[in-house]
Amino acid sequence: MEKLNLLEEKIKAAARLIASLREANAKLSDQYKKLAAENEMLLAENQQTRRIMSELDKLRDERKIIKQKCERLIAKYVKMRI
Repeated sequence: MEKLNLLEEKIKAAARLIASLREANAKLSDQYKKLAAENEMLLAENQQTRRIMSELDKLRDERKIIKQKCERLIAKYVKMRI
């Protein structure tokens, strides 16, 4: 009878462990889903940031070209006035 009680306790302990592991698994699954969604959002933001940075670089290059053209025009104007 004692062996039967011992076996019953082991089965109950195993059942508690399984329930605990299932609960932990459910929490981790929820956490994974949240992190995956956050990761997707961050990837999208990263792509948008890269596009904006690329456009900013293009605008800076354009600004540099315009500045050079203005400097040349001013230099020509100054030479004409002299």
